[in-house]
Amino acid sequence: MYLPLLIFAGLALLTWRLTRSSYNQLAHFLNTGSDNTAVTHESELERLIDSATRYYSQGKWIAAEKAYLKVLKLDHKNLPAYRRLALIYSHLHNYNDAIECLEMVMKKETTAADLQNYATMLFHIKKSEKAIIALQQALELEPTIARFTALAKLYKLQNEPQRQLEILLAAHEFDTQDQDSIKLIVRWYTENNETDQAERWRGKLIEKSS
Repeated sequence: MYLPLLIFAGLALLTWRLTRSSYNQLAHFLNTGSDNTAVTHESELERLIDSATRYYSQGKWIAAEKAYLKVLKLDHKNLPAYRRLALIYSHLHNYNDAIECLEMVMKKETTAADLQNYATMLFHIKKSEKAIIALQQALELEPTIARFTALAKLYKLQNEPQRQLEILLAAHEFDTQDQDSIKLIVRWYTENNETDQAERWRGKLIEKSS
């Protein structure tokens, strides 16, 4: 008669200790299952990123686009995926979607490269004034000869020759050893019939070459 009562009491005590214990085997099992799910998610994400990167390097733009969209489905905050998609859409001449991707990126962080790419996309959809502003911002963040040159070309297309010259002179000041910027300055003075200045800058070019 007492044996069933003792067994019942023992089971009740064991159950109580398990539920009160800091180490619960059932909870551990459930948590382990959750960890495995997270690992699977990360593994799938890495696989998709690897595939997308491979397609991109091979110039398979449609396949790369699909892969990066799947990356964003798993990780909608993945900024490198948005950046790559912008370049893919640029290759596909889908500039509006490229702009949208870069704007998503620049809400979180903005690099000089982002701004330069953004300016390029804006130029393609004939928004030259906004492209100029973006390039100016890129130059403020990280000046390079290539960005000075691109901005000078935009000013030329906008028929703003004085602004173009200012940028070319700033490029030379930034890197006095760069011969390409000197050539552009010579061309500017030649095209604007300022022969004396053209000869003076041509002399600098000869000095750099010798």
